[in-house]
Amino acid sequence: MREPELIHLAQVCVDLTLSVDHLPERGGDVFATRQAMSAGGGYNVLYAARQMGARASYLGAIGTGPMADVARKALSSIGVEMGGAQLPDIDTGYSIAMTEPDGERTFVSTRGAETQVPEDSYENIELVNGDVVYLCGYSFSHQKNTEAIRRFAAKNAGWDNGYVIFDTSPMIADISDDCLKDLCGLHPIWTMNERETAILCSRFRLDVVSDDYAGQCRALAGYLGDRVIVRVGALGAWYCDGRRGSEAAVAHIPALEVTAVDTNGAGDTHAGVLCAALLESDDIVRALKFANCAGGLSTCHSGPATCLPRSDIESALQELS
Repeated sequence: MREPELIHLAQVCVDLTLSVDHLPERGGDVFATRQAMSAGGGYNVLYAARQMGARASYLGAIGTGPMADVARKALSSIGVEMGGAQLPDIDTGYSIAMTEPDGERTFVSTRGAETQVPEDSYENIELVNGDVVYLCGYSFSHQKNTEAIRRFAAKNAGWDNGYVIFDTSPMIADISDDCLKDLCGLHPIWTMNERETAILCSRFRLDVVSDDYAGQCRALAGYLGDRVIVRVGALGAWYCDGRRGSEAAVAHIPALEVTAVDTNGAGDTHAGVLCAALLESDDIVRALKFANCAGGLSTCHSGPATCLPRSDIESALQELS
């Protein structure tokens, strides 16, 4: 029997980042002032979990080709097991991010192997007590990945010997009602930023004031009958356990005070550290303190995968406690 670990069922792709003075006009061209290539997408979550020392496996698909080589090398370098499908006829996808001087980012993305998980891939996963499963809303942007997740949810409905984390992502508005119903069978912890929170409150017709984050958290937790985390950057996070009924209390976990220089990847850092902390303890408030500290610290450095080592997070946690 293996040890409990983070089971990552989202997508690892490659990021091509370009800094430009301005976007080109249609048909035009500009030279980048800075460029970089690195593993991205779900890699950032795994990197953060590994910075905490968590065991982790990536079970999404990886392709064959130069982009897949970048992803595979990056995962191997941080000690993540790759147990997912290796697709021979398609490369891993990539995203081109163009960043202007004011920080505005514009993307062009491709769909690669990470979007074509064989539909029966996740049915063979045998969970053990204490596992933490990470799911992301982006999976539901791709037909095969959607079916693979739905089959996983059907097989493991009612599983309560660990945690399922569902990071709603900006795609939450486009996920079908049927898929959300399947996810509810897993009783996940729903984690979302303020924009995604507003989208879900509107979708479910929950009458809550837009900046009442505690009220939104309670309303969503009650509607879903599950645990909900609402993340609001420098204002911290709110948590409510909707399984406790209409009287469920809402906990506010403050954010670390930092001077942010780049918020790119802060949500991924938060998710990865949350997963890692839940592998160690069932204390969700403690896990959220770790995640808030890690997310805050990550914004002090440029780049997406900027989770600091565990020792730095623990030091910051003393300030938050």
